[in-house]
Amino acid sequence: MPRPDPSRARRVLAAWLALSFALSAVTDWRVLAVAWAASLAVLARGAAAHLRRVSRIVLPLSAGGSLATLAFERLAGRPGAGWQALLALNLRATLLAFLALAVLARVDVLRAAERWPWASRVLVVVLAQIHALRLLATDSLLGLRSRLPRRPRAREVVRGAGTITGTLLVLSGRNARDVADALRARGF
Repeated sequence: MPRPDPSRARRVLAAWLALSFALSAVTDWRVLAVAWAASLAVLARGAAAHLRRVSRIVLPLSAGGSLATLAFERLAGRPGAGWQALLALNLRATLLAFLALAVLARVDVLRAAERWPWASRVLVVVLAQIHALRLLATDSLLGLRSRLPRRPRAREVVRGAGTITGTLLVLSGRNARDVADALRARGF
């Protein structure tokens, strides 16, 4: 099976970055809705899985932030942003996340960055950090599940999140220091 062409991957990544930059400036929810429809049509393969991830990870944060903004504005006695601005904010956040997931699932980023050694090194460091943090989060959840006779409830997960977050920060700092020492030792 032939390996995918890295120049095609670079073009796809460049188009994705340009599109993401352009969409981040759009404030009309109708334009964002059309962009959503076009994205779903063009990136249909795997769209259901990407939509599940977006609705599980990005949508609660975006919608929660919008509701909190609305509540704080009302408490302050100001009218706050209209529903159109909040809808545009949520559409934009979820669209950008969907595009990122869909494009990165189709592109081998390491192969695309092989022309630039510094970019490859940075990418490897970032991927290693993500892997280490994902392992810690998974181990933490498994540890929480092993201590309970049932599946942990949201309150129990949130209660333990502070300790996990502190551990994640300490681990990521240690990993970053180790990587920086290793790169310095190799002359970078």
